[in-house]
Amino acid sequence: MPIEPSFRTDPKDYTEEEKAKLKVKDLKEDSIGIYTSLHDLSHDDLEKEVSLIAKSFGIYLEFNRDKMKLSNVKEWIYMIRVPIPGGGPIRPDQWKILDDISNKYTISDAYTGYPLPSLKLTTRQAVQFHHVKKKDLVNVIREIAQSGFLTINGCGDNVRSTIACPLSKYYIFDSNMLSIKIARYFRLPPELFIQVFEIPVIENRPSEESFEYPDNLLPRKFKIGIAGVIRTADGKYVIDNCVEVRANDIGIVPIIEEDKVIGYQIYVGGSMGENNSYPTFSAFGLPLGTVNNDDELIKILDAIVRIQQEWGDRKNRHWARFKYLVYKMGLNWLREKVKEYSGFSLGKVREIDLGYRDLHLGWTELGNKWAYGVFVENGRLINGKNGKIKSMIRYIADNFNNVRLYITPNQHLLITDIEVEQKYKIEKILSEFNYGLRDDRPYSKLRVNSIACVGFPTCKMSFTDSERFLPKLIDELERRGWSDVPISLGISGCVAQCSRPATHPISWIGSGYELYMLKLGGGKDSLGEPLIDWEENAIYLYQVPANRLVDTTEALFELYEKNKHLGRSAEEVFKKLGNKKIIEWLKNNEKTKDLMKPHRFDKKIDGYREYHELLRNRLKEVTEYR
Repeated sequence: MPIEPSFRTDPKDYTEEEKAKLKVKDLKEDSIGIYTSLHDLSHDDLEKEVSLIAKSFGIYLEFNRDKMKLSNVKEWIYMIRVPIPGGGPIRPDQWKILDDISNKYTISDAYTGYPLPSLKLTTRQAVQFHHVKKKDLVNVIREIAQSGFLTINGCGDNVRSTIACPLSKYYIFDSNMLSIKIARYFRLPPELFIQVFEIPVIENRPSEESFEYPDNLLPRKFKIGIAGVIRTADGKYVIDNCVEVRANDIGIVPIIEEDKVIGYQIYVGGSMGENNSYPTFSAFGLPLGTVNNDDELIKILDAIVRIQQEWGDRKNRHWARFKYLVYKMGLNWLREKVKEYSGFSLGKVREIDLGYRDLHLGWTELGNKWAYGVFVENGRLINGKNGKIKSMIRYIADNFNNVRLYITPNQHLLITDIEVEQKYKIEKILSEFNYGLRDDRPYSKLRVNSIACVGFPTCKMSFTDSERFLPKLIDELERRGWSDVPISLGISGCVAQCSRPATHPISWIGSGYELYMLKLGGGKDSLGEPLIDWEENAIYLYQVPANRLVDTTEALFELYEKNKHLGRSAEEVFKKLGNKKIIEWLKNNEKTKDLMKPHRFDKKIDGYREYHELLRNRLKEVTEYR
């Protein structure tokens, strides 16, 4: 079945049930009712309507799924997300407030599978607090506000916090400041938030000009990312795609000429999320056109979001993301709509290399100062096997008032503005807190380059483990001798794929409890896709048991090593081999041949088949607009 989103459905055609669903997302609901529900401790959960509104306040209602397996009783807990545009800057005094909150409210629990308390850093450069109890919910939000950060726009059907390269600001393009400017423009009206949580003062209020959200917000969440510019060792300025800009609904890439940024290229239609029960797909954003300056950029962004607001599918959330509008209606249609809504015509599409992607780990010289990127495995800032990293960052915040912290788009933490005379002191602190070692061995290349989302036991969308599983998988692959293989792994507990796993050459996506689907071939030019035999109309390795992932991953590593002469990257090697040869290899490999049973999963195959058909048409439109 082809995808048939009901774009711009006339509201009079909605059923009463559909109208009711739209109404519960209305942020103009009575604040007294929300306030009462959040303070009602007679039950630990929230009413459905309130939980939907709470999402826009950065509050997720969750439950401990490990405990539920044992007792069949939901223990309601909350995750609170603090969106930080561009990942910072976070002053030491602000970090200390966030760290104190984690120590006070992220409850220690044997069922989590990792040490608590913790701070979770995300791929959207946010801070998350897990395992918060309802009785502490309001206090946590108020204490976060004392740091100057807010949880508004942390979730829900609005424009989420804008992500950006955290180091670019130290060169010729301040993507961090631009991300803050965009995030402020698209911030939700704060009045209800202030009333509900009784917050007396809010820093960084929205500017006088801001996006006008309708009562029922956007059809779905909307994400914006900004690539950066950094200088390589030979003194050349290059685009740094650490944000994986094409994975966003809108991607913004600076245009460099003669070591100056002269404008931006806009990409549209990226998104990782899909659904196995509907013919949906993951997609990379495509170049729409160029703009000349920041003011023009904001007007174009406003127009694009309003187009999605008015034309996005509001009847079916599975087809409500912006990518379906882009891929179905086309780039030429969207360009005309942008001109109609903004008054600006987009400039021609340019050829831009997005192949450079820096994780910003280790030491980076910033003129007369330094930055140090701290590896935080899967973004979980704890005292654990990888060293006492949580305590180390707190110690640095307590003793170095001049530094600034940034969360990277790959869930790590960057310490910047380190004075030359402080560099030795920081190096000594890293050693004292056992940073850089796991079980007394240096972090491997495979571990540093791989990534996972939260997954079990807290994320209620997740089918299985992710964050808790990947370190153990890498432990075993390291034991088998694969520490320095030039391949990264991405793991997600579900098809939402918050960790952007499909941008890695090998990714594993949760498809059931302790079951994972393979996606292969992700990288700078394309997203990884399921292992589909198009002639056979079948998916292979759709539900691989967790205890067989190490064998299957090793078989793929072996295939790469055997054929690495075919390309400069694992992405290129797997693409050149093609699914037929990869399937044949796995069918004949002793480690995997018993797993190679075809799954005729028609809806997922239909979604990807249509994606490729639509992509061919969209790429023609890109070529015609160069």
